[in-house]
Amino acid sequence: MRFHLLPLLLFAVVAAPALRAQAAPLQSTDQTLAIDSGFVSNSNPAMDLRGIAAPVWSTLVTVPGASWVRLEYSGILLSGAPDRGSDGSYLKITSLRDGHFQTQHLVHVEQWQMTSAYFNGDAVLVEIFACPGTGANRLMIGRAVAGPVAPIGTDTICGANDDRVLSNDPRVGRLVPVGCTGWLINDCNKCFLTAGHCTGISMQVLEFNCPLSTLSGAIVHPGPQDQYAIDFTSVQSSGGSSSPGNDWGYFGVYPNSTTGLTPYQANGGQAFTLTSVPPTPNNQPLRVTGYGIVSPPVTPAWEQVQKTHVGPYSLLTGTQVEYQTDTTGGNSGSPVFGDGLNTAIAIHTHGGCTGTGGNNLGTGGNNTALQGALSSPQGLCYCPPIAFQFPNRLPTSVSPAGNTTIRFQITGTSTLQPGSATFHWSTGSSFQAITPTDLGNNLFEVTVPQLNCQDTLYYYFTAQDNVLQNYVSPAGAPLNTYFATVATSFATIRNYDFNTAPPGWTVVDTNVTGGSWERGTPNDNGGPPLDYDGSGQCWVTGNSPGNDVDGGPTRLLTEIIDVSAATNPIVRYSLWFTCSSGEDRLVVEATQNNGTTWVPIETYAPFLGWRLEGFRVLDHFPTLGQLRIRFSVADSPNNSQTEAALDAFQVADATCPLPTWTAFGTGCSVNGPAPTLNLVSLPALGGVFVLTTSNLGSGAPFMIGSFTGLNPPVSLTQYGFPAGCTLYVQPDAVFFLPGGILGFSIPNNPALSGVRLYNQVIELNTPPAVSNAGVAEIR
Repeated sequence: MRFHLLPLLLFAVVAAPALRAQAAPLQSTDQTLAIDSGFVSNSNPAMDLRGIAAPVWSTLVTVPGASWVRLEYSGILLSGAPDRGSDGSYLKITSLRDGHFQTQHLVHVEQWQMTSAYFNGDAVLVEIFACPGTGANRLMIGRAVAGPVAPIGTDTICGANDDRVLSNDPRVGRLVPVGCTGWLINDCNKCFLTAGHCTGISMQVLEFNCPLSTLSGAIVHPGPQDQYAIDFTSVQSSGGSSSPGNDWGYFGVYPNSTTGLTPYQANGGQAFTLTSVPPTPNNQPLRVTGYGIVSPPVTPAWEQVQKTHVGPYSLLTGTQVEYQTDTTGGNSGSPVFGDGLNTAIAIHTHGGCTGTGGNNLGTGGNNTALQGALSSPQGLCYCPPIAFQFPNRLPTSVSPAGNTTIRFQITGTSTLQPGSATFHWSTGSSFQAITPTDLGNNLFEVTVPQLNCQDTLYYYFTAQDNVLQNYVSPAGAPLNTYFATVATSFATIRNYDFNTAPPGWTVVDTNVTGGSWERGTPNDNGGPPLDYDGSGQCWVTGNSPGNDVDGGPTRLLTEIIDVSAATNPIVRYSLWFTCSSGEDRLVVEATQNNGTTWVPIETYAPFLGWRLEGFRVLDHFPTLGQLRIRFSVADSPNNSQTEAALDAFQVADATCPLPTWTAFGTGCSVNGPAPTLNLVSLPALGGVFVLTTSNLGSGAPFMIGSFTGLNPPVSLTQYGFPAGCTLYVQPDAVFFLPGGILGFSIPNNPALSGVRLYNQVIELNTPPAVSNAGVAEIR
């Protein structure tokens, strides 16, 4: 158990002695956990329960005596749709104290940076919910962060009394665990402002509708439905500066994982407008609303809950705004706005009455860097001129028959150039373009063309705005693309984008002095500039500038993946590999006996950019079992700059039905055995379909055929055939069979997949005879 002292130490370093930067970090302790659900799934075979999630695992996490608890995950696998799709597995965490709960699909675990929301009390119930038949799930919980019963710390107030009163402004939230305030502004994506010294790794969650604290002063968190994860890619700030007049932060949050709403949607559409020209001070009343701490005689129940006060606007010096409004630690980042108005003029940053004449201080909306950030938003705050959205999600598999459709919608601040939306596809050669069907309201639909089974489809989208600027999805296309497997049956076994930690993956180093495998956002000038799939993170070797592989090998091992029940498992992954001398190699191997023997899959020389690679498991193992894969890189001798990366790892059972031919019915003959159809070769696409007939007499045999059978069959007795002779096939086509052999080529056209051919032989003799029938299905 240890206290989080780092934010406090950083605060002590950056705050000038005469100025009080008013953050109030949460005190907390850590408890190490070793909770592992193992692989669990929903195997209920009932068809009427398909798409209905049920609990498949649960555990109780307790930190005795804690006022609140938050979980940190060390590995996670959730099958099915990654979001609120019809079959997505998800976590449900419930506080035993107040019953508030949070649900997290895989995308929400990514957004929450492998953590849960905050839960009141010292115990939470953790459950995994899964739909039938969607595959394995696994949760590993590595740590619980817990809050103390009573807080530690005091702060000053201007004047003799703390004149703040309770408030409930829905635009103003509490930032934890950093202990600051953030507020909603009326920019294009409704993002937030706070103080610059509040930004950093401790600014993780924004809370609204915060309840009163306990009588001992321990904060009480709102339900998870009022907690929002910070989007770190959106954060812009003054870089931790605590200088009055130059202390600002700008950021966005993800929609709530349980409700799906943004804070702006949840509060009914209310936001501040930040003025870029603060008014001239003349003792106008300025209000500051935020989540400051308290000290006696104020009741501890007001500790870090929303309070507000109005004081005179005293001074404006450049971008430094001064006012005599009560604030304490926790108020950093609060809005400073005209009383009764929706216009904010500054971000509150410094208290303690340290300004001119005992004023508190803020950064004005006229700060040039702040205005520059607002005009160039990033991450979730960015409003692209043209953006691509996929309302039905992108497919991971497509049918070879050419009947898979993909819908995409164009949004953004610019006008779409009519006719510019385009779908581009390839199976390994040059890309071909398809103009999609316009469904109206900038919604489009494209049908994937006919393709060969087991191919990989690479695809991307393009569009132009009204000034003919080009936009692509995914970013970096066509070098970076989406991909899908061509198959009639596709069951995902594993699918990792590495924005979350995959459970059971390990790194094993041998004589490595630098550049071990690690998971993160690419940050090495010798490695990939971006991950492959656009999720943000991947596995890289030595993820810091100049830190390449030295010595080795460094080996990245997957968890053991059970493919024993699969029919045709395929492994796919994206690789990035470079070596300045050209002599080092990236080695991929697999085992099905937990490493007793490793089977070589591929050895790669250096190449440019990301490459989508993979293998069919049955090409390397005669039977299917417990699969594990490792990726090895070495620079030995250490004489070159060697870097590798891995992303978009997927294992799936991708199958295409085999062609079939099935005999049915009975033949007839007066003299000897009846003619019988026999299969020589199946009707495979691109192959030759051959049938022979045995027991023929001396008559002239004819093959009749059709795409349909007769239902019911027709008796041939009325046409002079012996009793019991039956016609099973509609005689749409007739072929003379010299020698009783029929064979013809099947075009390699995926449109023919699934077509059925019915066949039967009639021998014109005296008396005549007829064979049994057969039905072929082309694949």
